[in-house]
Amino acid sequence: MSDEKRGQDSQESGHRRNADPEPVLTWIKASYHLHTFAYRDPRCAFPTAMGLPVISPTAVLLGVASTLFCLGKADEAKRFLEDIHKCQVVIDSPDGVIFFRAFHQLRRYETDKYDKSNPRLGFTDINQGVREYGIPEGLMTIFIGVPNTLTDNVRLALRNRDHLGTHDSLCALVGDVEICSEPTDVLYRPIEAAPFKMPAVGEKVTAVTLSRFKSNPIRPTVGAHWWMAGGDDTQLIAYMIPGEFVGTSHGKIYRKR
Repeated sequence: MSDEKRGQDSQESGHRRNADPEPVLTWIKASYHLHTFAYRDPRCAFPTAMGLPVISPTAVLLGVASTLFCLGKADEAKRFLEDIHKCQVVIDSPDGVIFFRAFHQLRRYETDKYDKSNPRLGFTDINQGVREYGIPEGLMTIFIGVPNTLTDNVRLALRNRDHLGTHDSLCALVGDVEICSEPTDVLYRPIEAAPFKMPAVGEKVTAVTLSRFKSNPIRPTVGAHWWMAGGDDTQLIAYMIPGEFVGTSHGKIYRKR
């Protein structure tokens, strides 16, 4: 998506957000210990993915829907997807993350998607890629603001969430999922948010690009059954998170403070 198109989407979305009445949200808090962590910058291609210390709002919300589907609660998951554009997400990053790069050998089955006469149909195609993995210190805390009718299902999903980020980013819930007030002391906000508090002089913050849903209802991607992030339903927005990155000869380190 071009910068011009992204700017138009952001402006249009901002107008809709100003025009639509803000729903009454219940805020839910869940803290996780991450055993392994990988989440790529949404702008990066998979073979050269750069790692981030936080995940996008779309990853959090689609993770809730995915967990409900996995628990056999398809109707509840679909009702959540219908109102997913009304939810808000705030994330408190871990205290620090040591990133390192790993080489991947990717094996995919040959298909006839692009070549109906593909003579290697059914064989495997091998590609190489690089992904940044993180070893986090401290917890990643997720705050989700949801309409009141979704509270119980979201709490259930967060209690059973087993990964944050890629599927190999395994996590474990610490404590219980709690109802809380809207967080105001977590600097993880889109730069366009109002009122946006600029960091004080000397305060170390980092701007990252994350994806979020627009304020309009999302549409099923395939038929009436599948929803995915990306396309016209989402937009890329700059967020501010506390901390800084430090480069080393072996990778990069993120420090929250």
